Amino acid sequence: MRLKDEHPKLFRQLHPTRNAGIDLGSVTNSSNDMVWWICPAGHEWRETPLQRRSDMVWKQGDIYACLYCVAPGCTVNSCGHRRFQSGKDSIFRVLGHPCDKCEITEHARRILDAHADDVPAAIGVLENSALYALFCSRGSEVVEWWEHIFPLVEGYFVRMLCLYVAIDKVQFRQQRKWTESAVLGACMLRIIKVLPQSCQKAMYSAVPADAGHFRQNYMPDVYPHEIKWALKKAGFDILDTPLGSDIKDRVQFLEQQRFSANGEMPPVHLKDRHYPTFDHVSFDREKGASATLQHFRPMEFSPRITAVRLTLGESTPAAMDDPLGRSYIGYAPDLSPEELWERARGLWKLRADYVAASSTALVVFDRKVVLVASISGASFHRDALAIVGAPKSDHPLIGRPDPLHTPNPLAHGTFDQGQVS
Repeated sequence: MRLKDEHPKLFRQLHPTRNAGIDLGSVTNSSNDMVWWICPAGHEWRETPLQRRSDMVWKQGDIYACLYCVAPGCTVNSCGHRRFQSGKDSIFRVLGHPCDKCEITEHARRILDAHADDVPAAIGVLENSALYALFCSRGSEVVEWWEHIFPLVEGYFVRMLCLYVAIDKVQFRQQRKWTESAVLGACMLRIIKVLPQSCQKAMYSAVPADAGHFRQNYMPDVYPHEIKWALKKAGFDILDTPLGSDIKDRVQFLEQQRFSANGEMPPVHLKDRHYPTFDHVSFDREKGASATLQHFRPMEFSPRITAVRLTLGESTPAAMDDPLGRSYIGYAPDLSPEELWERARGLWKLRADYVAASSTALVVFDRKVVLVASISGASFHRDALAIVGAPKSDHPLIGRPDPLHTPNPLAHGTFDQGQVS
């Protein structure tokens, strides 16, 4: 409901001249927008209509009470936000500066205003960066569509670097607080995630070991959380979700053009995708790529293991006509690795393609890995199969919880050995 209809007395206290651009007649009584007020005594202040009509304790029952006239224990900032204080010694203060939250939000707006103007400085960083040159050189070697997606890739690097340059400018820094390896490395990791799987492993070798990470809504840990939050609120998308769809759409278009005689490339609308417009500066990236990369150590990732998981029960006699000639199946604590593997490797109603795609078999009892074996093949017996392989008695997974942790007795999946070893 409109303020003038439900609270006409409050409506008459809306400031007649300081609310420029606001249709006072349409202001609702539950609005959270800051507006200017003036009381009969002439005091002027900013407050939301919802705060103005609320029945707070300091108003002593009068919802039309003026903050200045009653003067409770309170600190009022120039932005209109305030903080009440309890106690008999509390005082009423009016500050000439905004609260911390509004100040950091305004700070973020100034950073974004300067953001697009720092394209030349950002390109200068890339031009002199051996890390960036190595990344581009590796991309041209392993990514089939590199020259076609490169404008999007470079646009992303420029956009993120512009942000860091703008922060330094707004904060009047003479020296960088951020390092190239942290910021450029974070950009590299973000880009690699949207490249085809077949390219990712080779591209990781161009990422510095001390690369930062762009998480959901903030940058590598260089600036306080408040700045990251304020930039997000001011409209800067740190994660930049369109990057993945841009590259995938471009590659899909290129695939379609393989069957077209005169297909033309669509224009690269970097501005529409929140990338800053910039004049491409040609420079010799190979020069940087061939230079000595001091202190560079590529990122190292724990090996990924593709495995099938076989869950055993307690030891029981095998069937009389067991195809593998076993007397017992199931787990017993005093068996040698070879004896346990013979009991565990079959027979299973397991998909043959799962076995073929796996390098390792995990034997699990009571939710813990009791044996790890390599897989070299499979033998088929009626409607089931037995795995051919050899046990690894000293494998680090033995004795640890099942890394595939699914409720089914049989499972197939991939996991990071570094998380469990």
